[in-house]
Amino acid sequence: MAALVAADYIEPDLVLSKDGVLMVVYNEWLGDTTNVANLTQFADRKKQVQDNSYPYRPQYFNKDFSVLRFDEYLDHIESLSKTLDRPFGVIPELKSPEVFNALFPAANGRGYEVKLLEIMTKRNYTLNQPPPLSPVMQIGDLLDKILNIKPKNYDKPNYKLAALQSFDSETCEYLGKNTKIPIVSLDQNKPWMYTHKGLDKIASYSKILSPAKDLLLAGPAVYFEYNKISYNKTEIESMGGFLQPKDLVREAHKRRIELSPYTLPDSRQPSGLLCTKYNDTRFEYCPENRKEEMFYFFDLGCDYVFVENIFEAQILCLAFDNKIDSKDC
Repeated sequence: MAALVAADYIEPDLVLSKDGVLMVVYNEWLGDTTNVANLTQFADRKKQVQDNSYPYRPQYFNKDFSVLRFDEYLDHIESLSKTLDRPFGVIPELKSPEVFNALFPAANGRGYEVKLLEIMTKRNYTLNQPPPLSPVMQIGDLLDKILNIKPKNYDKPNYKLAALQSFDSETCEYLGKNTKIPIVSLDQNKPWMYTHKGLDKIASYSKILSPAKDLLLAGPAVYFEYNKISYNKTEIESMGGFLQPKDLVREAHKRRIELSPYTLPDSRQPSGLLCTKYNDTRFEYCPENRKEEMFYFFDLGCDYVFVENIFEAQILCLAFDNKIDSKDC
């Protein structure tokens, strides 16, 4: 479905099966992927956890698709690229590296990451990767890109579009030092990242920083306060102090780090933003709808955005592009 609506990247979440095979599964826990909750021998392990996540996801395709191995996912992507005559980026996320590296010990402690790199290398995703900063799209290209209208001088890329992502900083650092494929540092709870010295470190191994979107709206200090994430204030000050959203984007770009906040859901769902839950004057702005939210991140200078409703996001991209064109006239 993502391919049919012209997604730029199609994201699989990766875990390891009990026999050490990379599988495309979002949840790494038994309770979400097996019938363990119904087995009487484990009844004493049941517990109830309060969760504020979205309570329901469409279940339409549960009987149509089985769980894929990662190499099968790549087969599908390459087949769709050929059939639809357009490139699709792959952007696998390594889920819980600390868990799987403990379950599958390797001499270097990075067996999980090595398995991923071996497959990416075997499938030629490491060949001819472009330099860290690829050319910015020219104004007027956006609609053609969505409709797959190629310019007369179009040359098919000589590399496969890819990026690798993880919430684990050590995993990102290992990957960054062992492949030319761009690395995405995902984050929701590491205060050090949002300082001058933190960005210096990220720049040494990642091309893209992908923070929880509230970090770029509320700012780091307010975000960590409401999420009850503690940090050493003296240490943060020694690293240059927290960077507010506009400064964070500017300083990241100075270091050739691109920004990609996550995740903007379908507009029929609540945004989940902190500013919609708490009345706090420190929130300088609070988007009232998905259009305002998306435009905020574009105005801020973000390079990409993780979204769930691709078609809706494309409409908003085109609307923002038209808004810029109108200002230029």
